[in-house]
Amino acid sequence: MPDAGDILDGYRLDAVIGRGGMGTVYRATDQALEKTVALKVIAPHLADDDTFVRRFREEAKALARLDADGIVDVYTLRETEEALFFVMEHVEGPSLETVLRRRGQLEPPQALSLLRQVLTAVGHAHASGVLHRDLKPSNILIDADGQAVITDFGLAKILASDADLTATHDQLGTVAYMSPEQVKGLQNVDAASDLFAVGLLAYEVLTGRLPFDRSGSDFVVQRAIVDASFPPPSTHAPEVPPAVEQVVLDLLSKDPAARPPDARAALDRLPAPEAADEEPLLTPDAPVSPDAGFTPWQWAGLAAGTLLVLMGTYAGVRATLGLPVLSAAGPAPPETTRTAAAPAGPSAQEQTSPPVADDAGLSSREEKGSPAEASPPADASPGDEAPSDEPPPSADASSEDSPPPAASSDGTSRTASSAASAPDEPSPSSEPATGAVTVRSDPGGATVRLNERPIGRTPLTIGDLKPGTYRLLLDRDDHRAREATVSVAGADTAVVSPTLLPRPAVVRLGARPDGEVHIDGASRSPTADGLVVDSLSPGSHTVVFTSALGRWEMEMTLDPGETYERTIDFTERVESAVTARAPDGTPLPNATVTVDDDTVGYTPQRLTLQVGERTIRVAKEDHAPAERTVRVEPGMDTPLVFELAPEPD
Repeated sequence: MPDAGDILDGYRLDAVIGRGGMGTVYRATDQALEKTVALKVIAPHLADDDTFVRRFREEAKALARLDADGIVDVYTLRETEEALFFVMEHVEGPSLETVLRRRGQLEPPQALSLLRQVLTAVGHAHASGVLHRDLKPSNILIDADGQAVITDFGLAKILASDADLTATHDQLGTVAYMSPEQVKGLQNVDAASDLFAVGLLAYEVLTGRLPFDRSGSDFVVQRAIVDASFPPPSTHAPEVPPAVEQVVLDLLSKDPAARPPDARAALDRLPAPEAADEEPLLTPDAPVSPDAGFTPWQWAGLAAGTLLVLMGTYAGVRATLGLPVLSAAGPAPPETTRTAAAPAGPSAQEQTSPPVADDAGLSSREEKGSPAEASPPADASPGDEAPSDEPPPSADASSEDSPPPAASSDGTSRTASSAASAPDEPSPSSEPATGAVTVRSDPGGATVRLNERPIGRTPLTIGDLKPGTYRLLLDRDDHRAREATVSVAGADTAVVSPTLLPRPAVVRLGARPDGEVHIDGASRSPTADGLVVDSLSPGSHTVVFTSALGRWEMEMTLDPGETYERTIDFTERVESAVTARAPDGTPLPNATVTVDDDTVGYTPQRLTLQVGERTIRVAKEDHAPAERTVRVEPGMDTPLVFELAPEPD
């Protein structure tokens, strides 16, 4: 396989940007045009396989037939002494899989925008006679303009071709995104199968998860795809519009005939786009993770704050710093400090440090900054402000460090008359009611972050929350993190109680030479280096390694988050002594020894055995033969003793 820095027929390979079962994708430079492109190079071990070479060429031909904004362009197919490859458009941007992994579910307007783009691109491919057959988040890139671009047509089928290049192989595609007809191995898989995959994509971007648990074995996932009833997306994301939900459920019909007849029909069933509601997809410059930048609410606050800076107001500075944009309380009266003009109760800046929870709930918070720097403006309602990155205190929190609600920052008591003397200060009755969020998890003890700030561990209740939308992140050792968006309205208490799934284990398994690996009865495809790399749910799994030289079966028990590696090399050989004896322990020489039906010698004998499961049989005249299957392992030095009972007279 070429390396970064090599020159391949006028293309300089700059970096590896992807690997798959059929080959490696490089970012490259066309030296003649000084243009950045992408090169997909077939894997060396497949270059002599006529079927895979034809399939590789078929992918290039499939892409060449397509000309749409939402599908990667292919420029040329080249074959040299070094490699077979094709040159295609280089898309600068993350995959949808990366966006979902870092951010979680998309907001409905963004998800709807993505669904429209994917359906449009898939419809163009189908109209051009091309099926994709492996649509999934990792095969969709988001370019610099926020456009979804479908790539990796390695399993594509050109409908007008005379043969299906994948028909001679078992199920192809990614199990979690297969249609029921793909799982069943039906021969006539058509455009409806791609539409089912689009339905799974839509479900995932709307809810942050697939409609089934994909942490189990492939067999469990396949059964769910074929037999399980999928819960509506609103079960996990109540904000999903009913009309959008119905289209998703139609796409996920088990019966292909019950799905929309084509991608255009699915598009037509979606609600008409409205400029006020439709949002572009995330672009590479937009934040996609909690620590990558501002939240969407904060970006809105930043824009508003920038305008206020141009007006010379104090609130613009807060927005530029990424703090919640609160309306200005008006200029301080002449010869009066900002501290004196602060409204009653703790200021917003005093509330910036998050409450810290102990086993009983939330405890104290630490005072931070001066009240003057955080005096809340009076011309915006709490519902208009972006929830702060630093959450407000809990309703059941107490603090000895913070001033009591009725104390000013200079320590003097504030009375009703002193409050009334500040003409720009809102009256207490105009303050919106605050709500709370109760957070539980199964299992408990998960770390909770509110708008990226650590709060404590579940179960807990976060109080004193102004109306608005907040982002929660729950994380627990050995479990997958869960992200949720919760809305607080009035004095209500919202409840969030997700189930945390165990963090999957990663396995790297191989069988040499040219072996296969089956996990829990399902065959797994190797990567370019010949290893099966997969994520599995914690617990016990059955693994079978097979090769032309032997077979090996074992049970492996995986812990959450564990990385397990095992390669069985059937070419290795082990020496072991084989002896026979009577029930009373008397040695029985000259008993015939066979290994896998081949006679190899007589007892006592030191045999050289290949690694793997070997059936060894020892027989002697006038005695009942003994036979058993022995697992021959590297380094094994245990003698093999067979007991032969005399035959009755």
